[in-house]
Amino acid sequence: MGFKKLNENQKLVLFDIDRTLITRSQGHEEAFSDAFRAIYGVDTNINIINHHGMTDQAIIIEVLKKNGLAEREIKPRIKKCMNAIVESFQKRIQKSTFRPIKGVKKLLRELLRRNILMGLVTGNLEKIARGKMKKLGLNDYFPVGGFGSDDISRTKLVKLAIKRAEKKFKFKFNDNVFLVGDAPQDIKAGKDAGVKTIGVTTGIYSREHLLKQNPDYILEDLTNTSSILNIIFR
Repeated sequence: MGFKKLNENQKLVLFDIDRTLITRSQGHEEAFSDAFRAIYGVDTNINIINHHGMTDQAIIIEVLKKNGLAEREIKPRIKKCMNAIVESFQKRIQKSTFRPIKGVKKLLRELLRRNILMGLVTGNLEKIARGKMKKLGLNDYFPVGGFGSDDISRTKLVKLAIKRAEKKFKFKFNDNVFLVGDAPQDIKAGKDAGVKTIGVTTGIYSREHLLKQNPDYILEDLTNTSSILNIIFR
């Protein structure tokens, strides 16, 4: 399994991970708390803010600011904090019970069968994103991506994923990239990066929330493979 080469109908479909491809990962959330204690000496958790749709770097900063730290105290140690999150998550992943959201496996298999290039655009740090995908046997579907360890900006992550597709597969960006996500931040990032956006209501955000960002398409979930293929190939 795995993407081989581009065909004449070049397409790139980029997916968010949490609540788009998979269910909530408690171990990932707990890893933040471990790192906050270890690196900053702060006993807290990410649920004190609305972290949905944020990159991991942004979550670190906003949670610690909520706990009274200034950015000048946070940023010098942010790389150590990210490393600590990864280390904690890797210890927790075997006991984590997240799973693919309904319809995801079928969709990915069909996109691969049609030789569609796929990638990840996620706020997750890359080692955490890849760890989740490997645990579920999905990693080989996504040879490119943009990750929370690359940048704090989701828009830059979309652009980075496209650049990596261009470099690795000689992909040509020409109104042929789709971003699938469950949060308003996903839609905004995709639109700011100039790609087509597909919102899905598989997370905490309603159809009305997503529509405020004017996605090109909006779906209840990813179970209707034919509808998604019609969007990509229309």
